[in-house]
Amino acid sequence: MMQQLMRVFSAEGTYCPGFQFREDLSLHPAVTGLFVRAMALRIPHNYFAAWMVTGCPELRGARPVDLVDRLAPAVLIAALERSFGHGAGGGRPSSTGTFQ
Repeated sequence: MMQQLMRVFSAEGTYCPGFQFREDLSLHPAVTGLFVRAMALRIPHNYFAAWMVTGCPELRGARPVDLVDRLAPAVLIAALERSFGHGAGGGRPSSTGTFQ
């Protein structure tokens, strides 16, 4: 199970963002699918976590975390790929941590 968990690393320790869990503490399948794709694209855990909670131009400014229950997983995966330059018109995270 630890292989499926997204972790955020900081100077104070390692954290597992709550948005990857359902109310019953099982892993959210849409977030797990996105995380698997992020790992395949070699996107670091911290960058992926930031992408999940930041307004995404590929999703009309919405935060991916707010859309995991409303959009098809393929739409979110495509937005992830474009956001990190793995699809048409995508960009890379800037030095300020925002995505262009």
